Amino acid sequence: MADLTLQQVADKLPSGSFDNSTPGEVTISLSTLMGESVDLADEKVAEFFTKLLAGASSAQVDYNAANSTNLTGYPNPTFGTPTADDSGNIYARRTHTVSVQVPVDVDETVGI
Repeated sequence: MADLTLQQVADKLPSGSFDNSTPGEVTISLSTLMGESVDLADEKVAEFFTKLLAGASSAQVDYNAANSTNLTGYPNPTFGTPTADDSGNIYARRTHTVSVQVPVDVDETVGI
């Protein structure tokens, strides 16, 4: 079963979001990925996953264009109807899904 590489996803994110300068270790710079300073106390989890999954979705499009086996585990998000809150700000729900095939050994989880 095929899956994306971390490099393929990194190539779709802002340069420097992923770092592999220490052999055997990949680190993610949230500040680089999100384009702003980030601390652990910040309420930024949804933004982090939205940006990371957007990179995975874009990498999947490239993967599928170059390979005979299509990946479907990282689809583009679906968008809800834009609505205004009480302050007049416009929002739309953006729903990401990730589909994976999970073997008995979860250390071998791959995208589908």
